[in-house]
Amino acid sequence: MKFSLLLFLALATLSSAMPTPTTKDIKVFLCSDSTAAGYGPQTTGVQGFGYYLYPFFTSTFVNSAKGGRSTRSFINEGLWAQLLDQTSPGDYVVIEMGHNDPGTPGTGGDVGVDRAVLSGVGEETVLVRNSTGQDEVVRTFGSYLRQMVADSRVVGAVPVLSGMVPLMEWTDYDTTLQKTWEFTEYSRDVSKTENVLFLDHTAYSVARFQELGYTEAMKLFPNDNIHTNSLGAEINAESFVTSLLCSKGPDATDFKGTLNEEAARIGYDCLDAEYR
Repeated sequence: MKFSLLLFLALATLSSAMPTPTTKDIKVFLCSDSTAAGYGPQTTGVQGFGYYLYPFFTSTFVNSAKGGRSTRSFINEGLWAQLLDQTSPGDYVVIEMGHNDPGTPGTGGDVGVDRAVLSGVGEETVLVRNSTGQDEVVRTFGSYLRQMVADSRVVGAVPVLSGMVPLMEWTDYDTTLQKTWEFTEYSRDVSKTENVLFLDHTAYSVARFQELGYTEAMKLFPNDNIHTNSLGAEINAESFVTSLLCSKGPDATDFKGTLNEEAARIGYDCLDAEYR
C-alpha cells in the first residue's frame, strides 16, 4: 500500500514537471494522393499542393501524400502504418483522399492497381481477387475513413478530414466549375458521425479557380484536368489554409493554432454556407 502511494506521488511529480507541448512540438501530417504530393523543385511541370504548405505552419509539417493511392491502397501498402509510426500524441493527421477511390473493385481499371473502393459510407463489402492473387474484402470509402480516424485516435493523434481538390469539370459552356464531388461529401458525412473536424478544401479551391475563369484556370493544368503546375499547387495550398482558418467544429481552434502569420496574409474571405 505504501509502495503504491509512493509510486503514485512520484509519477504525479514527474508528470507535473514535464513541459507542456507547444505548437512547435506538434507535427501535422497530410495523408493524400498525387494532387498533394511533392514533385521536387517548382520547375517541374506538375506539382502537388502539399509542397507549398510547409511555410504556413509553426509546427513541423510532414507531407505523406503518395501519387496514385486511395484509402484502400494507402492502408494495404503499409503507407498508413508508416505515417502513424511517426506520430506522437497531440499531432494532427489530415486525411484528404478521393481521387483514386472511384471505380469497381477487382474489375476494369482496378485490375493490377488494387485501389478502387465501394462508393458511400455504409458497411457494404465485396470480395475480390487482387493483383497478388489473394482474396480481399473491399469496403466503402466511408469505412476506410472511419478506420483511419479510429487508428489516429488510438495513437493519440487528432484526425482531420478534408475534401479533395476539384477536377477541372466545367459546365454551362465552360463558365461554371463543378462545386460538388461525391467523395468530398462522403468525407463530410463521416466527419459528422465520427465527430471529426472537416476542412472544406474543395469549396475553397473551386472558388479560387472559378474566380480565375476557365481560360486562365486551365493554364494551371498542363497535362490533364486533375494535376496542377506549381502556380496551381500554390492556389490549392492557399485554399487549404483558408479552409482551416474558416473551419468550425471539433479541434478547430487548436488546429488553427498550428498556423503562423503567413497564413493570415493569404487574405481570402470565408465562404458563406450557400456557396458550400
